[in-house]
Parts: sequence; C-alpha cells; structure tokens
Amino acid sequence: MTEIKDFMPFSSTYRIISFMMVVGFVYPNPKLSKIRIVAVFALLLSIAPVSLLIFIDIYKSFIKRDFVNIIRHSTVVGPFLGSFLKQIIMHMKQTTGMQIIDEINRDYSSYNTMPARYRRIVDASIKNNLAYSEKCWAITVVSCVMTFPVMAIALNIYNFTFKSEPTKYMIHDLQKPYGRPEDRFDSPYFEIMFVYMFYCAILYVINFTGYDGFFGLTINHACLKMELYCKAFEDALEANSLAEMQVKIVGVIKEQNRLFKYVELIQETFNIWLGIILIATMIQICNCMYHITEGYELDLRYIIFIIGTIVHIYLPCRYSAKLQHMSLETATLIYCANWERVSIISIRRMVLFMIARAQIPLEITAFNKLIFDMDLFVSILQTSYSMYTLLRS
Repeated sequence: MTEIKDFMPFSSTYRIISFMMVVGFVYPNPKLSKIRIVAVFALLLSIAPVSLLIFIDIYKSFIKRDFVNIIRHSTVVGPFLGSFLKQIIMHMKQTTGMQIIDEINRDYSSYNTMPARYRRIVDASIKNNLAYSEKCWAITVVSCVMTFPVMAIALNIYNFTFKSEPTKYMIHDLQKPYGRPEDRFDSPYFEIMFVYMFYCAILYVINFTGYDGFFGLTINHACLKMELYCKAFEDALEANSLAEMQVKIVGVIKEQNRLFKYVELIQETFNIWLGIILIATMIQICNCMYHITEGYELDLRYIIFIIGTIVHIYLPCRYSAKLQHMSLETATLIYCANWERVSIISIRRMVLFMIARAQIPLEITAFNKLIFDMDLFVSILQTSYSMYTLLRS
C-alpha cells in the first residue's frame, strides 16, 4: 500500500488557490491590511480607463437605443468590476477568513498523528479538493475568460498571414470615445488597448479563481470533519474500558462542536458574497442568452461564457447541498454505530444529544436568508429564463 505523506498547511497543500488569493489580495491576513488597501486602490485605478471607455460607449449606445451593444458590454464588464467586491468583502471578513484557514491548518496538523485508516480518508478528501475544487475550477475560469484573448490572437494571426487586407480583432470590441468607428484599429491605439485588455483578462482569472475556489475548499473540509468524527465515534464504542470510552466520546463531541463553529465562520465570511452572486448570476445568464440569440452573430465566446456562469452558481449550490446532506447523514452514521451494545446510561444520553443535534441540517445562506441548495439553483435558472423572455418581449 502506498505510504501517505504528512499533511501540509493550507498554503502548501492548495498552492494554486493560495497563490491566486495572495496576488488577488483576498488572502485574509490581518497583518497585511494596510498593504491590501493600497494595492486594491492601485488596481482600481489601473482598470479605471477601460471602465470609463466602456461606460461612455454604453451611454452612446443607450442614446442610439442599441441595447444589444449595451448588453454585450455589461455581460463582460459587470462581473469584472463586481469581482473587486471580493477584495473589499474579504478585507471586511479577514478575521473570520483567517480563522477558517487556521482551523484547516490545525486539523491537518492533528491528522498527521491519526491511525492509517483515518489518514486515508483525509488523503482522499485532499486529492478530491486538488482535482475538482482547485484544478478543475481554475481550468473552468481560464477557459471562460481567456477564450476572448486567445480567439482574438488566433484571428489576427490568421488574417495577417493569409489575407492581403487583414481585419483586426480586439479582445473586447470597444469604440473610441471620439473619431470614426474604424479609428480604434489604428496604431498604436489598437496595440495599446489589446495589451491593456489582456491585462484585464488576467485580473479576471485571478479574481475568480482564488476566492471562489476557497469557498469550495472550506465546505469540503467541513464534510471531512463530519466524516472523521463519525468514524471516531464508531471506534470510541469499541474501547476496552468505560473510562476510555467516555474520554473518546467527549472528544467526538468536542469535534462536533468545533464543526458547528467552523460552519458559522464559513457563513459569516461568505454570506454577503453569496447574495451578490445570486442576483448577479441571474442577470448575467439572462444577458448572455439575449446576446447569443439577439446579437449580430452567433458568438462562441459568449456561449462558453454562459456555461462558465452557470457553473459559477452551480458549484456554491452543489457544495452547500453537500454540506446539508452530510450534516443530516451524520445522525444516521452515529445511530448505526452499534451504540445499543453499550448499557451505560450516561453514554446513551450523550449519544442521544449527538443524534438530536445532528438532525438539524447545517445550511449556508445568502444574506442570512436564502438557503443555498440545488432547489435554489433550479430556481435561478428558471428566473433567468423568465427575465430573458421578458427582455425579448
């Protein structure tokens, strides 16, 4: 059997997510608060010119009643500007965010001293996180965002290689605030804007990879904590003496209480963000569908973008539903752990309270009101389609 290596801290285990959180200024280190404020302000200044140009073009399009162009711009610039809210939110929630990472680091350190059967469960959970919550999510974000610059580069290379009068393509087609429409393709304006928008695309990837991936990792770790203390409860009932059994069960109860506090930290850290993406995603899906069906031509970039948008709201709903299901499943696992073989009344009472508490599902909510689960995901899609049909009419 392959030897399981020691479990490392959060930043060493999930290098991609940690790196994206650091360079995106959402890593919740209270010691770097002042640096984070200055850096976020500098980033906002760096994207102000392109944002201003887009808003000017939106205004001109509104005057001309060109709603397709308005939606085309808002589909891209809305999530881009909204992503900077994550930096502000994490700055506000840096204390609870850091407590989440500290709890994960504390757990990984304690897992190194556990028996091999526990370590295999932890190792499988970490591998799952690395494969799906980290790598697959990063690939999804890169695929959705970098499709725009990659297609623009490919079309420019093809046109300049095989056409005598090549057509230039921008990453995101944007009119100059003055002059003729074709002036945007003149040098060096075109080259400067191309590099500038490529820089914005990189910021896009960074802002959506780190923070959103962090949420998935925290939920999966909560599920891991529940799985481990249910396993520990089974082992506690097989103890050789009453004193040892009581000590082990008390340890399980303490871990159960730590799990509840940990989930409260997740709720406190992410509930505002979940509410924002709930509203923004419905608008985004509606806008993408409208642009694809009512735009000037079928655009592969926006088809990929709408798929990424749906995945972006699906994953929080899926993770939250997983947490809810696992929290209820712990009651069944504890009940099926052969506790009836123990005749000690005090231990039976402890089991009773553990089961009763586990029967209350753990839920992640947006704005502390709307429960995130798969029913909400279906409702979001239905509402988005209703908004789309209203917009078309």
